Amino acid sequence: MSVRRSSIVWLVLGIVLIMSGVLVRFVALPALSKLPADFTASQKYEGSISALNQQAFASNDLANLVGPAVAVTADRRLSVDAVDGDTAIVTTDTAINLPDGTQQKDVHTFAVNRVDFSPVPLTEQEMQAVVPAGERATFEPHEGVAFNFTPNPPADGNQIYDTVTMTGQSATFTGEDTVAGRQVKRYEVDAAGPIQSPALLAQFEQFPTQLPKALVLGLLQAGIVPESSIPAVQEGLASLPERIVISYGSTNSMSVAVDQQFGTPLDIAQTQGLYVTVPIDGQDVPILPLSVATLHTAPADVTAVADDLSKNATLLSAIGLWFPFVALTVGAGLIALASLRWRRQEASEFPDLELEPQH
Repeated sequence: MSVRRSSIVWLVLGIVLIMSGVLVRFVALPALSKLPADFTASQKYEGSISALNQQAFASNDLANLVGPAVAVTADRRLSVDAVDGDTAIVTTDTAINLPDGTQQKDVHTFAVNRVDFSPVPLTEQEMQAVVPAGERATFEPHEGVAFNFTPNPPADGNQIYDTVTMTGQSATFTGEDTVAGRQVKRYEVDAAGPIQSPALLAQFEQFPTQLPKALVLGLLQAGIVPESSIPAVQEGLASLPERIVISYGSTNSMSVAVDQQFGTPLDIAQTQGLYVTVPIDGQDVPILPLSVATLHTAPADVTAVADDLSKNATLLSAIGLWFPFVALTVGAGLIALASLRWRRQEASEFPDLELEPQH
């Protein structure tokens, strides 16, 4: 192969390498960073749950009104059902495994941005076109984080979507930490509000719409009223009517460690209570626990998710940083070498002629 021909080959290879590095960095890497169309994940939780004893309530047996806390586990599966450009339809399917072998199911479907996981509002027409028919019954608009924070989440301004109250609840930044070798940001939620979930409200259809004031007093005397509600009930009970119209409310206390790079929740601890509430001084005050569930991410799953994130981080670093760097460096070197060889070839074929001096 002639010098000129080899120079052309090296020049072409250099250009190809540089273009490859640019394409990988600015095309392939963003595509790999999106939520995949076939993404699935699962996570296990451990904890306990206590619930209202319906028979004791019917017989006014206050001593046995709230059952003891029993150990439970929960399995949460997340899957992408459909994608439309940068919009993904994602379903979270949680099953709480009770000691008697039964399960409590909780299924929700969301529309999120595949890049930053933010909520995507859909019109009714868009919902019909994008959300699969099998998931439309569980689809719900939402605000805040449905399952994943934005990558590199900010300290302030975050909300976590609560499916019970169907609201975004403020997540307060509490500091940075390390969990299973991953750098995390910690957030806490301490919120309360009326239950809005149609599926949950349907479970209370047979519950009485009013309670006697005497029963509320009995709950207070039996120590069943939540501790945080006792002062309000003690002060406001006398002003309540003999029959009190009730509502349903939720309290949500959550602590979550979020991976700084990917925004993935690594370790979650949550206590959520469902309560009968009564109106006192314009506030819905919880008086009777319907259920209180305390769950936290299983330690083995914390480690497993952290390991997966570390592998993904290594892969993305190799693809997004090292390959483009090597490709650009080698490509530039080949172009420079090809140019140098080309000039040398020209110099050897057309040497400069010395001009003789004129007399």
